[in-house]
Amino acid sequence: KAKAVKMTTSDLLLSEATFTEGDSNVQLERATCMYTPSKKQFHLKDKSFKTQYSHLYFSRLSTLREHVTKAAERQWGENVVIKKLVDVSVDEDVCIIGTMFKKMDMRPNILKEVSDVHRVVPMPPKKKYISNSDSLLLEDETQRISLVGNIPWESLVTGIVVAVKGKELVDGKFEVEDYCFAGLPQMANIQETSESNKDKYIVLLSGLNVGSNHSDQLSVEMMVDYLTGFCGAPEDQKQMSKVVRVIVAGNSITDKPAKIAMQDQKTKYLSRNYSAQSIEAVKELDAVLSQLSSCVPVDLMPGAHDPVNFTLPQQPFHKCMFPKASYQSTLRGVTNPHVDTIAGRVILGCSGQNVEDIYRCSKQMDRLSILEQTLRWRHIVPTAPDTLGSYPFPDSDPFIIEECPHIYFTGNQPSFRHKLIHNDGEPVLLVTVPDFDRTHSCVLVDLATLECTELKFSSGPAGLTEEVAKDEGFEEEENNQVEEEQTVNIMEQMMDDDADD
Repeated sequence: KAKAVKMTTSDLLLSEATFTEGDSNVQLERATCMYTPSKKQFHLKDKSFKTQYSHLYFSRLSTLREHVTKAAERQWGENVVIKKLVDVSVDEDVCIIGTMFKKMDMRPNILKEVSDVHRVVPMPPKKKYISNSDSLLLEDETQRISLVGNIPWESLVTGIVVAVKGKELVDGKFEVEDYCFAGLPQMANIQETSESNKDKYIVLLSGLNVGSNHSDQLSVEMMVDYLTGFCGAPEDQKQMSKVVRVIVAGNSITDKPAKIAMQDQKTKYLSRNYSAQSIEAVKELDAVLSQLSSCVPVDLMPGAHDPVNFTLPQQPFHKCMFPKASYQSTLRGVTNPHVDTIAGRVILGCSGQNVEDIYRCSKQMDRLSILEQTLRWRHIVPTAPDTLGSYPFPDSDPFIIEECPHIYFTGNQPSFRHKLIHNDGEPVLLVTVPDFDRTHSCVLVDLATLECTELKFSSGPAGLTEEVAKDEGFEEEENNQVEEEQTVNIMEQMMDDDADD
């Protein structure tokens, strides 16, 4: 059972910052608030991979069917005819509810099979998996059917529970006239009034990538000193003293340590150097977390290339990895995705895999819109377990959003963006948290007003500027595209040769 925890100044081991305002010295104390840990819905108890993934899809459909049915009745009237696929007749105007499946020829596993057959070097990772030959299917407990007509195949992905209205054609396909999703879930109850969370803030941070080639340690130190009150103007120190928690949303350790070329890692000597630099990166992160958590509570989430399990939900970092920071009671290792309640605000977030995977599997380019869509689909990671690794839950789907959070974020994004939507008159803040290693910025959120501000920390020419980061990303994407075209040409040539033979 979740228990509310109220942090005190002694628990925070806060070194009280002082500054002079006029002729009097003012002592600042860290603001406190009620904190309720997550319900451990993302914690794995019995780790068994013997269960088929079909159970996860069945649980998702059975749970969301009721919400989608209500949404269909609101949109098309209570008299709308809802049937299962097995009961649908040709030319009958009906509504069917099922799980979306998107057939994509450019999925990585298909490309790998082709490359294995023809003994060609696998194609580099693609930015997008979609093509004009993609098609949509809808599947319920009985069977599946192809969808045609008025439905945006380019913006939908596998795993969404949807209601479609139309009729079955003679050729066995279903012509869609209209469609709807579950919609926004019911708002979570606010446990504290606006007065109790007044002048309280949280900081959202992601993508430290400690140990990377372009990691700017000076910017990291500037950020830590600013949040802990050891630098900045008196007004800044006063505002930072009101930060009640910092959430680190994954990718804290780099997957490419500095000075090691990826193509040379096969030699024994360089493999040892690679491992040694990875250990050094963990030590550096331990020092950063130790300094940060000594002054403010920190929730540490794992990310896509952090040293934890790959499949979602990712489990917390082991404490033995951070011997210095683990002495602080204010450092909490949490799961990815992560949900908790801070000052009466329910906060839900992921380290970015959900948005990135939907970005690859659709033509949607706006990551903030993708984040909003997952909330309206009532599912954090609909593409899991199809194109995103997931644990095969046998009885339920923990990624279903049962209640609408007040703050919903995703980490490790190219830039900071935010949007305020309303659900039953209540505001909901959507945030894309920027990759700190590339942008040198994090996000400050006011828990009372839900206003958010980007905090940027630049170390000047020594650091990697945002323009350089964009140029590097563009150059890497361009190189991947050239390699991809070369590989495709080789594969096509070998296929033609086999056909001639």
